[in-house]
Amino acid sequence: MKKTYWWRVILLVFSLSIIGYWYLAVSIDELGYYNHYTKPLFFTSISLLLVTPFLFFVRDEVFKKWLWFALAWFGISTFFIALAPAYNHGLFSMMNPTKESVSLWMSVFFVPLSLGLLLWSSKRLKT
Repeated sequence: MKKTYWWRVILLVFSLSIIGYWYLAVSIDELGYYNHYTKPLFFTSISLLLVTPFLFFVRDEVFKKWLWFALAWFGISTFFIALAPAYNHGLFSMMNPTKESVSLWMSVFFVPLSLGLLLWSSKRLKT
């Protein structure tokens, strides 16, 4: 088994463990693990979980390109999530993004962009 397959398995286990953490944090309030970053982590792990099965069917070169894209995307997402306020305040609260809405939209955009990158890179390597 090549090294990149282990990275793919690690990504799958990582996303499943974050979803498990979210479930525990939401279900058991006595633990005190729920905070402003719990839902953003959940949305990020769901988007990663949706893309991970496709990673097992691409070549190593495509996976490496996607991995760099994913690392850059999550770095940018983390930056924007950290800048967003935890709650809306004021009269125009519907127009102000929160940590939850920023993470949701970044995750929603990540899935089709990732799948498009995987498809485009795979097609490009075949020709």
